[in-house]
Amino acid sequence: EELWSPDQKADIRIEGGSTLKTFKLPAHAERVQYIITSPNGRPVKAKVELWIGPIRSVHENIYDCMGGDEYPLRSTLQFKKGVSPVLKISTDGSYEFPLTAGVFVPTPEESDKLGAICKDMFYSAPMKERVQGGSTIDGKGGAIRTFNIDPSWEKTQIMVWSGDVGKKSFKTNIEVLQGPNNAKQHLNLRCGGSTQPYHCVIDTPGDGWMIRCNSKKFLEDGLFEIAVAPYQVGDAVQPGVVTGGF
Repeated sequence: EELWSPDQKADIRIEGGSTLKTFKLPAHAERVQYIITSPNGRPVKAKVELWIGPIRSVHENIYDCMGGDEYPLRSTLQFKKGVSPVLKISTDGSYEFPLTAGVFVPTPEESDKLGAICKDMFYSAPMKERVQGGSTIDGKGGAIRTFNIDPSWEKTQIMVWSGDVGKKSFKTNIEVLQGPNNAKQHLNLRCGGSTQPYHCVIDTPGDGWMIRCNSKKFLEDGLFEIAVAPYQVGDAVQPGVVTGGF
């Protein structure tokens, strides 16, 4: 089922140089969807935060992408109902890297439908792993998990949640690579835990794609689960065939 409709497009331009825009979410909201892409095909360096009050940030996504229009990020974030948070989207200090964003608040009926789709995906995903925290003294973090993406998956969905494994907040690096150490997208993600599952849809056209993630928290409170599944499936990409010459 569709999480994103064709009319949901990024149409808000945010210039580079640490420019930011804020979006006050209504009291009835318990989910928000946002798109991050590029207006000119250049890299994207963005930060997305969800604030409850002036000093409490319960979601942070530092997003780095090699080609924003080629690999847009479509995210669905859940949070506690009735808190009326503020979503803040900003660029980094580079003036040459603006971005375009789209922010959408579903109605209560649409939110229930989105929640059911995400939950079904999480429990029926063909690839799902637990990721344990570890030492953060040396900056290496915890366990590392990798997922090889099927060549037929034109779009891939990822969901990170700790609801069944401790219900604590999580911090993770998620890298989307095509080929050895050729990172196309990088998500430095922090979320509140059991009440804040994070779901995103990314473009993975062609073959050779892999998703790699690790936990950045300590051993005692860094456990979460990550599920990976197709979102849009096309014709499988056949491996190259070399034929004989004359």
